[in-house]
Amino acid sequence: MGKIRINNLKFFTKNGVLKEERVLGQQLEVDVELTMDITKAGKTDDVADTVSYAEVNDQIALRLQRDSFDLIEAVASAILDDIEEVHGEKLQKAMVRIRKYSVPMPGIFDNIEIEMEREMNGK
Repeated sequence: MGKIRINNLKFFTKNGVLKEERVLGQQLEVDVELTMDITKAGKTDDVADTVSYAEVNDQIALRLQRDSFDLIEAVASAILDDIEEVHGEKLQKAMVRIRKYSVPMPGIFDNIEIEMEREMNGK
């Protein structure tokens, strides 16, 4: 068993509940954790025996360029949908964490972060 982690992918998006967020946009950071058996890939050195993290990055970038969401929870769910559709047979589970920095609310804080995990179809 093993995990593939992609950390701190950065995307400029037009997501948010407030009109200002959709007009001005903001950066989101995305982490992805994919749980699967990586033993075969470790022995064969063949990308066909694992999940290409470059492909996962491209999927996320396409989704965030194409669609706009009110909630980062919906962003995470859409990313998990895409991962499951393409790679679900290889994965036991997938987790997405999203951080949003430019949140128009009072107080001093670094970011807002959500985490969503989903069981997949893989062995």
